[in-house]
This record gives sequence, structure tokens and C-alpha cells, in this order.
Amino acid sequence: MEKKEERGAVKVTILYDNFPFLSELLPSHGFSCLVEGEEKVLFDTGESGPLLFKNMELLGIDPLSISRVVISHEHYDHIGGLGYLLARNPKVVVYILPSFSQDAKREIKERGARFLEVERGMEIAPSVFTTGEVEGPVREQALVVKGEQGFLLIGGCCHPGAVKMVEAAALIGNGKIELLIGGLHLYQSSDEEIMQTLQGLRQLGVSKIAPSHCSGFAALDYAQKLWGENYIASGVGKSFNF
Repeated sequence: MEKKEERGAVKVTILYDNFPFLSELLPSHGFSCLVEGEEKVLFDTGESGPLLFKNMELLGIDPLSISRVVISHEHYDHIGGLGYLLARNPKVVVYILPSFSQDAKREIKERGARFLEVERGMEIAPSVFTTGEVEGPVREQALVVKGEQGFLLIGGCCHPGAVKMVEAAALIGNGKIELLIGGLHLYQSSDEEIMQTLQGLRQLGVSKIAPSHCSGFAALDYAQKLWGENYIASGVGKSFNF
């Protein structure tokens, strides 16, 4: 895949998450974040559209400024707010997976928006890529973002496995992902499974980590010990300038 040259810093803001970060925002089960570069790309929409919009309002984000929406996978806590968003901004392009249901595709069309089915990694906006569909217990895509400090990966839940998602992202990120943000889906995993995953991420060269959503408290504790000062506490309202 041909990639363009340096484009400068990007900003990633968590709009929806299980964990609080800014006290004035509303945490809830689910995930959504906004990538601001040359375009504004929304990744996932949480479970509740009204809650997502309330957090956006409190952060001064105009929903009409979003040009693209990427849905990691078709679980309610990631796609639940999509219909609400499309009712107010149907001009966006929605990036989904071929495995999404016909109901989801029909709703996007009925809202007047356009969708693209993503199979392979591709650039969807300047400095913003999707991994493409990654095989697993639940097929999923993640975002890869190019900033001044290198490449970062944003995962919704990482159902195929966080290591597998980073490996897919590394094909885009010149073999190295500097920062991993989002859900690691380790909340039901054993201590051994958690450590195996986190050590695998370190072996792949993930320099900084900001787990949240479905990662689980044990994974957060272990990650903080393993990454030390390069562990970043995350939650709704957290921003990353990268």
C-alpha cells in the first residue's frame, strides 16, 4: 500500500468509554473516539447516541464536522449510536465490514448515508487507515493513525486478539506501532492470558499503551506495571496529541 509522507500531528479524543477521565463527561459501557487531522474521523459510536452527543457538546465538537465514521464491529456498544448520528449528519461515509448484518447496512442507507465494506487495509483519510477485516471470534477492524511520533493503533475491542490486531496494523505502520489505545477484551481472561497478551504487545514494540473499555481492571494493573511511565490512564474525555 502506498502511503503519503509526513502530515503533522493528529489529535485523538475519547468520546465514549466505560472509564471516566474528565469529571464533567458521562462514562458508560461502550467506546467511541474522534480522530482530528486533515479530516475528522469518528471511530465507533458507543451504545447511546444521546450520551455520545452530550459528551461531544461538552467538548465543543460539532457532529456536522465529522466526514467519516468507522465501525470496528457490529456489537451494540460500538454501533448503538450510529443511527442517532446519521439522523443528524447523513453526509458521512461509513466504513463497515462485509460481515455486518443486512439490517445494519439497510439502516445506513435509509438514513441517507453511504457505506463502504472494508476487506483489506486501506487509507480512508489523510493519515488515517483501517487495518481491514481481521479474522477472529468476532471479525473486527481497527484504526491506524500516522502522527508526528509515528503510528498509533485504536482498537474497539480487539476480539481477534490485541497481538493479532497490532500485527495487522504493523503492516501499515512500517512494522511499528508506538501507541495502542482502546479496548483489549481481557476482562474475562486469566492472569496468564493477560500477561501473555501484554508481553506479546511489548515484543511487537508497542512503546506506550492506554487501555480502556473492555480491557478489565487486572489488565490495566498489569499494563501499568509493565509499561511504567509509558502507561497512559485513559477514559472518556482523554485526548492524545500524537
